[in-house]
Amino acid sequence: MKNAFNNEILNSFSNINKMLYKLSKIDAEHNGLTVPQLKTLYKVSSSPNIGLVELAEYLKLTNSTVSGVVDRLVQQELLERHTPSHDRRAITIRLSKKGEEKLEQVVESESLLVKKLNEIAKLPKKDIEQLLSIHEQILTILKQ
Repeated sequence: MKNAFNNEILNSFSNINKMLYKLSKIDAEHNGLTVPQLKTLYKVSSSPNIGLVELAEYLKLTNSTVSGVVDRLVQQELLERHTPSHDRRAITIRLSKKGEEKLEQVVESESLLVKKLNEIAKLPKKDIEQLLSIHEQILTILKQ
């Protein structure tokens, strides 16, 4: 019985993860982006002047992969690289004006993921808090 329950737990997480990716992919493709590019735009929007290492950690991708994603977004003029005056060796990333417009377009273009997340946010606050608490407990167990 324990094994069957473990499989149900794994399948539940897997199914949710697959659906989130599918919705992200539809949104990204609808806007001429890849999923990593879309996630990068979202993260840079919420964390202006983020460094490549921090961005790679957030996206759970290698530094070289993120560097390639950033290169392509810079070529598309959606991101800008900056060198802070206090540390000439560091490079930070921020959205360009065109990048801000693109992200706004994604959100306003009937983003499926945003729609679904807004529906989820309508669940009772107590349920969402309990879900997040359980997720935190699971992460703690998995990290041990």
